[in-house]
Amino acid sequence: MNILVVDHSKVFRALWKRLVANAGHEPIMVDDGAEGLSVLKSRHVDLVCVSLTLPDMDGVEFCRQARAMRAGRSVPLIVLTSTEDKQARMQAFEAGATDIHPKTDIEELFNQASRFVEENDNRVSGRVLYVEDSSVVAHVMLRILEGMGLRVDHFKSAAEAFQAFEPETHDLVISDILVEGEMSGMGLVSKVREAYPDKARVPILAMSGMDDSTRRVELFRLGVNDFISKPVIEEEVISRVSNLISNKQLFDQVQSQRRHLYDLAMIDQLTGLYNRNSLAEFANKAFSEANRHDFPLSLILVDIDHFKKINDTHGHLNGDAVLAAVGELLRDSCRSEDFAVRFGGEELMLILPHCELEDAEQRGEQLRREIETLKPSGITITGSVGVTARPRGTRVSMEDLFRVADQAVYKAKEAGRNKVFAVAAESAAGETVAG
Repeated sequence: MNILVVDHSKVFRALWKRLVANAGHEPIMVDDGAEGLSVLKSRHVDLVCVSLTLPDMDGVEFCRQARAMRAGRSVPLIVLTSTEDKQARMQAFEAGATDIHPKTDIEELFNQASRFVEENDNRVSGRVLYVEDSSVVAHVMLRILEGMGLRVDHFKSAAEAFQAFEPETHDLVISDILVEGEMSGMGLVSKVREAYPDKARVPILAMSGMDDSTRRVELFRLGVNDFISKPVIEEEVISRVSNLISNKQLFDQVQSQRRHLYDLAMIDQLTGLYNRNSLAEFANKAFSEANRHDFPLSLILVDIDHFKKINDTHGHLNGDAVLAAVGELLRDSCRSEDFAVRFGGEELMLILPHCELEDAEQRGEQLRREIETLKPSGITITGSVGVTARPRGTRVSMEDLFRVADQAVYKAKEAGRNKVFAVAAESAAGETVAG
C-alpha cells in the first residue's frame, strides 16, 4: 500500500517512514501541500496523512483541493493536528477529511492509519446471489462485485434466485426490492428469512431507487442486514459488501471452531463414536422420553474379545486400528435415532430407542458376524455381545440397563466368547410407569 504523509517536520516524517516501511507499506514523504497534491495526481495513493499546519496551505485547504481531484475523491484523508480547536476540526470534516487525529500519539495514529489501509483493500473471496432486472444497474454492480474478487450468480427473477440459493455456498444475497415477476425482492427477503432466520449465517443486502424511510424500516423488520440506495456509489457498495461478507465468514469460522470444540468434548477421536461425556446429554434424554411415553428402548454392549492380548501381541497401533474398525461398523449400523458410544477401553455400546428386545438381539447377532469378518490390520477379531431392553411399564435408567447388558456380556464370555446373550431387564425394574 502507498501511504502519503504531508508534514513539514523532518523528525515526524522520519518516524513515519520507518513505521510504514516496517509494516510492509510504501512510504511517500513530502513537506508541503502543493507537492502532496502533485503526488496524489501523478501516483496511486491508498491513504493520505496530512498535517493541519503546512508551509504553503493548511490541512483543510489540502483536503478541499484533494477532494476536488478525481484521484482524491475516495482516498482516506487523516488530518494530523496538535490543537484542540473545535472550529478547525469542523472545517476539516466539512472539507472532506475522513478523520482527525492528534500528532502526539504516533503509535496509535499509525495503528489507525493501518486500519484504513486494511479496509481499503477491496478484494474479498466469496459467492454472491444477486437479483436485479435492470441490465444497466446489473452491469455496474457486476463490474464492482467481480472487481472485488467475488463470484456472482446473477438472476433477473427473485423466484429463480430463491430456487438457486444455496446457504452453504452463498456468502451474501443482494436484491433490488422491486424486481419484476411473481416474487418481489421483498418476497425473496421474506422467503430467505423464513427458511434461514439467522442473519449472521445468511446476510442480505437490499437495494432500491426509492429513498423511502418507511419501506427501509419494513425491510429491516423483514430481516435485511443492510441497505443501499440507487444509483449506487462504488465505494459504498465495496465497503458494505466487504463488511457483510467478512462478518459472515468470521461467524462461520467461529461456528466451525465451536463444532470442533464440541466434537473434542463429546466424540471419541479414535472410534468416531460418542464418548462417556455425551451420555448425560443424549442417553438421559432418550431414557427419559422412553420412560415418559412407555416406548421400547434396547441397549447392546459389545466387548472385543482378548483385546489386551491383541495389544500385547500386535502393538497398540494395531489395537487402535481394531477399535477404529469396530467403531466404524457400529456407526454404519446406526439409524438416525440410535446412539453409538465408546463406553470405555474395548467396550462399545449402542442405545436403540423404539427397539424391542427381540429386534435388538437380531442386531447384536448381525454385529457379531460382521465383527468376525472385519480383520482390521489383518487381525482376526471377535466380540462378545450383551443385549437387554427396557421392560414396558417400568422406569429404568441407563445404568440399570448397562448393568444387565454387562452381565449378559459376562455370560457370553463364560460360554466361550464370540456369542450373543440377550437378557430381559425385569430384575432392573424400578418404579412402575403410571398407566
